Amino acid sequence: MKKKRVLRALKKFTFILGLTFILLEITLGIYTHIKNLKIETPTYTFENTQSFWFDNNKDFGTSHFPNHTYRQKKTCYDVIYKSNSNGFRDKERVIKDSDNRVLVLGDSFIEGVGVSSDDRLSNLLEKEENVPHLNFGIAGNFGPTQYYLLYKTLASNFTHDALLIGILPSNDFIDDDYEINLKASSDRYKPYFVGAYPEYSLIYYQDSIHKSRVHVQKRKPVKKLLKNFTYSYNVLLYLKALIKQSIALKNAQLTTFQAPDYFNYTKEQLNKMKYALEQIKVIAGKRKVMVFTIPTFEEIKTYKKSKNNPLGLEMTAFCKSRGIEFLDLLEVTNGLSIEECEKQFLSCDGHWSEKGNIHAKEWIQSYFDYYR
Repeated sequence: MKKKRVLRALKKFTFILGLTFILLEITLGIYTHIKNLKIETPTYTFENTQSFWFDNNKDFGTSHFPNHTYRQKKTCYDVIYKSNSNGFRDKERVIKDSDNRVLVLGDSFIEGVGVSSDDRLSNLLEKEENVPHLNFGIAGNFGPTQYYLLYKTLASNFTHDALLIGILPSNDFIDDDYEINLKASSDRYKPYFVGAYPEYSLIYYQDSIHKSRVHVQKRKPVKKLLKNFTYSYNVLLYLKALIKQSIALKNAQLTTFQAPDYFNYTKEQLNKMKYALEQIKVIAGKRKVMVFTIPTFEEIKTYKKSKNNPLGLEMTAFCKSRGIEFLDLLEVTNGLSIEECEKQFLSCDGHWSEKGNIHAKEWIQSYFDYYR
């Protein structure tokens, strides 16, 4: 009798636990979609056996695993990313080909997070201009120092006659700041320039790529199951990331409003960006170098209120003095309404939508001499 009572109690407990979990999943699913939470949602498949971004390259850190596929699903998009044999989200490219090719450098906006390959900037330019645009964009906290090292150690080997570089101030200043990252993100393997402009030395943190928190590793079966099939686990990861970000900013003695961006940066942070671009220009030689800055939607709203853009002025003067063409995509929002600007960004993510990529493509085509 006692054994039967225990079994009944166990069955009842299991039923209540299962029902509670189902109700939790339904509640979190509804809440995630209503609030447009910036989390990955369940794919209900076993497609994602591991992540897509790793610290896996000894020269520039963040990279993709070669010939890898990853499906990223959020409330406002469902996209499959595929890397080529060199570990970039691009079609297969030969190293030696016609000189008439453009190399594209940048972070997640250039890689095209949230949109299909065909709908991102580099593919749109390639299709309309009939000129190959080799996409070397990488998401995952990838800044100008890494653009330079990627170009120096790998991308420059591919024949090309021009470079197109997208700068995202809201990420790039902090990505290259060694002091901030030492306090806030010391579990990553990343290169940094340290010292005073222009006498920098290059260091890496950590001292071994294998010590990085995001070095290549496959997900454990239980985590893979939870990641692909539950809202609960993805919401937990989201909350964990928010807490970690809050602690990191506190450790770096910053707040969300003080973190470097288009309007809030130090002279040293700007100098490191300039230095990386200078070094890229040196390697590029006589090839045309085109740089454009990318504002976030929040930065566009701030600009429309203040009309203040010191970064645009400084970058214009700097690029002109170095023989680099420069386009400020913040300035060109003057002719657009807030509603038009908002449509250029993904509602659940903040990256360019299809319209945002088209808008950038049109301005780049009309502005840079290479395309005109």
